[in-house]
Amino acid sequence: MKRLILVCGPAAIGKSTFSNKFFSEHPKERCVILAADEVRKDMYGSYKKFPPEFNMMIVYREMFRRVKELTDKYEDITILFDTTMLYDELRLFMRRHMPQFDEYHLVLLKLHDYSVCLQRNRMRDPDKWVPEHIIKNMCEHYDDPGKNCLDHFDHYEEVYVD
Repeated sequence: MKRLILVCGPAAIGKSTFSNKFFSEHPKERCVILAADEVRKDMYGSYKKFPPEFNMMIVYREMFRRVKELTDKYEDITILFDTTMLYDELRLFMRRHMPQFDEYHLVLLKLHDYSVCLQRNRMRDPDKWVPEHIIKNMCEHYDDPGKNCLDHFDHYEEVYVD
């Protein structure tokens, strides 16, 4: 079976930590983590470098290419897709551009107090720091999925990471 897990949340909420924990808890599964930060670093040589005009579609296209390569190669794979996906339009965009899965999961990471993202950001490797105003903006615009969005997923989970 091919399974896609979209791991959503603002910067520094713990998407990579969640994905790595999932990976370590499923040693018998073929799991691959595709993180936008890591793909962008592969493409541009640094966490601090972004595509021209901050066009993340360039990075997403590369992520889609990697997903296709992996799903063409393996009949049985779980891909954890780690990027912010703060609102339904982007979640559905991601879902539509990866039609090759048997099962789709949407995991929203949440906090009771989103200022924790700012604290976690300060504890990161300085190369991965995100400007505080960007994190604040992300937290303010992080929406729960609506029914229309949820209708496109087989499984939905909210995970509080505080």
